[in-house]
Amino acid sequence: MRGSIVLLLVVGLFGASAAWAADVDLTELKASSPVPYYSAPSWSVVGSVAPTFTDNALFSRDNRKSDFYYEPDVSVRLDGNLTNDLSYRLYARAQYEAFAREKDGNAAVARVGARLTENWDGWRFSAIYENRYDFDGVYRDLAFTSHDVMGSVARDFRMNNVTLSPLLLVTYRFSDLAEARRWRFDALLGIEVKLDPKWSIVSTPLFEAFWFTDGLNRGRQDQIYSADLGVKYNFTSNVSLTTSVLYEARTSNVAVRRYRDLRIGPRLDFAF
Repeated sequence: MRGSIVLLLVVGLFGASAAWAADVDLTELKASSPVPYYSAPSWSVVGSVAPTFTDNALFSRDNRKSDFYYEPDVSVRLDGNLTNDLSYRLYARAQYEAFAREKDGNAAVARVGARLTENWDGWRFSAIYENRYDFDGVYRDLAFTSHDVMGSVARDFRMNNVTLSPLLLVTYRFSDLAEARRWRFDALLGIEVKLDPKWSIVSTPLFEAFWFTDGLNRGRQDQIYSADLGVKYNFTSNVSLTTSVLYEARTSNVAVRRYRDLRIGPRLDFAF
């Protein structure tokens, strides 16, 4: 199994799942509201379900294949505060993608993590650690394990009915698979324009850069550019439906890693 994973890395199919190309965890990191103060630790279950069409299921530059995939994503969280301005989160998360036809694109991730966030003059500074398990198929075979160490800074800017939420993130991944070790930099801007209490127009343009450090990927450098536009409807304060169109392009100094991808579909988000 490990030999086949390394081979996939060599030919450029590392991370074959389309929706995980840009691997920013918006659920955990996107700035959407000030971190609240909890008088006592608080449990919650947060997740989403997203059936999606993609025109490049396997990240291929030359052999593009369209398909539909189904992506459930569920987290269990424990949130609390150490001081009025310093909050913590402990979480466990399960996520997978199952394709209708291109079964080689099936993938799953399980992770446990911890986050500390300091509120300072409207800014949020976070330090995050994740122990991540990547699987081939839907929790079929363990491909590799990783330890991600991250730092981020985020803030919200509200102007009438418009909220702008910039985020910067730096990550280093330690892994038992040499080819998976890399630095990553993310810059994104969450945009929400409220039309009324129920409806919003949303977008999250993204830039993501990778510098691989070890194994057969040593010296590889990738960049992802992503832009999307969607309409969001809030059923309640904790349940919403977003339908969006996303275009993503990846450049690289390894030619076979270059691709483009278009994704269309709804996503149901919930938090309890």
